[in-house]
Amino acid sequence: MTTRPAHVAVVVEPGPERVLAQVSGEIDMDQAPALRQELTAALAASRAGLDIDMAGVTFCDSSGLHALLDVDQLAMQAGKTLALTALRPPVARLLHMSGVERVLTVRAQVRWVKHRR
Repeated sequence: MTTRPAHVAVVVEPGPERVLAQVSGEIDMDQAPALRQELTAALAASRAGLDIDMAGVTFCDSSGLHALLDVDQLAMQAGKTLALTALRPPVARLLHMSGVERVLTVRAQVRWVKHRR
């Protein structure tokens, strides 16, 4: 039996104040460092903070939570905010069971405005 390696994808869309990062796939110990790097770059490109749309995340383990907490800490140090949105039930359950939902901002929907050209 062959197993597929987990994969996570991040699509970043800059807005006038905040950046939206749409995350999809599976966030495990192999993918968490790349996710942390992508989200850190997206945060740096924002004026006010980062909204992370988690609707496409099908799996997240403790290393994924740690990556999100690391980026949240960077946001606080920079005077910015981070918000998670559109959590699927398994990911929401993980945040609840771990207590991370009390640390990270979680919203039902994305509050984000795209640049007008």
